[in-house]
Amino acid sequence: MLTELLIRNLAVIDEVQVPFQNGFNVLTGETGAGKSIIIHALNFLIGGKGDIDLIRTGTDVMVVEAVFDLSRCPQGKEVLGELGLEPEDDTLILSRELSRSGRSRCRVNGRAATVAMLKQIGKTLVDIHGQHEHQSLLEPYNHLRFLDAFGGDELLRLKEQYTSFYRQLIQVERELSELQQSERDRIQRLDLLRYQAEEIDKANLREGEEEELLQERQLLANAEKIVERVNYAVQQLMGDEGALDALGNALQALKEIAHLDPILSEWQSVLSQAFDTLQEAGFELERYASRIEFDPERLDEVENRLDLIRRLKRKYGDTISAILRYREQIERELQKLETSEERLETLQKEREELRSKLAEAALALSQARKEVAQRLEKTVQSHLKALMMEKAKFKIAIDRIPDPNGLKLPDGVFAFGRDGIDQVEFLISTNPGEPLKPLAKIASGGEISRTMLALKASLQRTHEIPVLVFDEIDVGIGGKTAEAVGEKLREVSRYAQVLCVTHLPQIAALADWHLQVEKVTEGKRTRVIVTPLQFEERVKELARMLSGKQITQASLQHAQELLARVSASR
Repeated sequence: MLTELLIRNLAVIDEVQVPFQNGFNVLTGETGAGKSIIIHALNFLIGGKGDIDLIRTGTDVMVVEAVFDLSRCPQGKEVLGELGLEPEDDTLILSRELSRSGRSRCRVNGRAATVAMLKQIGKTLVDIHGQHEHQSLLEPYNHLRFLDAFGGDELLRLKEQYTSFYRQLIQVERELSELQQSERDRIQRLDLLRYQAEEIDKANLREGEEEELLQERQLLANAEKIVERVNYAVQQLMGDEGALDALGNALQALKEIAHLDPILSEWQSVLSQAFDTLQEAGFELERYASRIEFDPERLDEVENRLDLIRRLKRKYGDTISAILRYREQIERELQKLETSEERLETLQKEREELRSKLAEAALALSQARKEVAQRLEKTVQSHLKALMMEKAKFKIAIDRIPDPNGLKLPDGVFAFGRDGIDQVEFLISTNPGEPLKPLAKIASGGEISRTMLALKASLQRTHEIPVLVFDEIDVGIGGKTAEAVGEKLREVSRYAQVLCVTHLPQIAALADWHLQVEKVTEGKRTRVIVTPLQFEERVKELARMLSGKQITQASLQHAQELLARVSASR
């Protein structure tokens, strides 16, 4: 619900803070006091058109800010979440300003936003009746959703059943589309994949092979140098006057004197171990050199194998592992292509079964909608009658979505949409002899508002928008009609917050929260003030509405009677 509205520098408003409460709120005041400016400000905030000519004279920027409580508005939270603006609690603060340069700045809970975002959020929060902005019930694309919601659980069950078949069919159609390539394309792809699979299989690759070949190539290419240098190392170790001879001489010298000092015995042991180690190294190097031989044929084999691996890497992957993974992918695609004809037949059969089930579900859903539409027509008609629009006729037009290439049903060929085969629009005729027209074609603002009120009263338990604003609902009415409109507004306010601008005391007396809008002149400037009224103040305001500026004792008594009657009926 809307809890507070702040307006600064808009038309004759310098700054005003308007508090609202749950239930039925009315704004009253003399003609030209600024009541409709407040509604215009709210409309501007939620994405309506901004006019720089409305910026207060002598100022550069007009600002509108509102605080909403989202505790009973899950769809508002959902939209905020989609926009990445979900609030931490149930409080939402919207702000929009317009400068004389035409620049508009918007914020959502302090974060920068766009006018489009405000409009998207606003559609979930506020319906303004009196002009054609933000009236969700005037949009035909909403009528089907409202009708289904009015139908209750049984209709929603039929719709869910239809939706389930619809989603399954879409999935099958998508797979069929992928499979139904031209036969030439399929054969060409099969030939290519089989060639690639054969080429990779023929190479008989294995993990780690390339690294082993590179090492082997390095040994084969440098075999002569390796043998020459290893033999030289063996000669230095084990040849005449080599390292072993010198180490042996040193060891012999220590043996002759080791008994003279224990420390010499330790060094003798160290040299003995070193002698054994060097001797073992010499023997191992000799054996290593004997195994190394220069083999040009094997070197050619290794080079050819490495060249093959390089060519395969250029085609199929950067590593042998990547090539082998690609081979697995080829196998999966080959299986899919080779079995595509069988799968195609299966899917075609499945599609026909789903289309049959979908058609059956669509017809059941459509028939149920027609029955629900009759109930909704009667309900709306009764509310219109209560609002003194006895001559008005309300009709729900349900037509099929035409599609010359669609599925043939008993009464024609129709397309399947996400919500069924129906397109729905609310029609009305407000005067005898006039044809039924779409809601948006109603000319009179008062008729629009009362028709919207009748629809709101009919859909009140299913309509999700929490704030309803009525600005022109009392145009051209009075007496019993005014009382009926007021009672209907109060009824709707049990399910949504209602804000109503009115000149009629019969309506104002029924409000839960009464705000008086006044235009005052201070010096050479005019400004607007908004005052919440308590009981005595309400009596005076209602008396003014009854008798004009000259408040009489009779009008005061009448006002008290109005409030007393309302209080007794609560």
